[in-house]
Amino acid sequence: MANERHLPMRPLWGCDTCRADWPCPAARLALLAEYHNDRIALRVYLAALMAEADGQLSQVGRNADLYRRFLAWV
Repeated sequence: MANERHLPMRPLWGCDTCRADWPCPAARLALLAEYHNDRIALRVYLAALMAEADGQLSQVGRNADLYRRFLAWV
């Protein structure tokens, strides 16, 4: 569905719609569209979410390349 919002499920940071690691491909497209005029603001927003995810994922013992997942694609 085109209007589905792909939001993170905390504390595991999976997509609440498609269950992929968040930000999933659909969330990435939506974020790029939302921040199309301000990539710096998008990076700042994602860096804050990455820091939150790092704290939560470390508590549940899930290690991941969060930089690649949250920032490298921007």
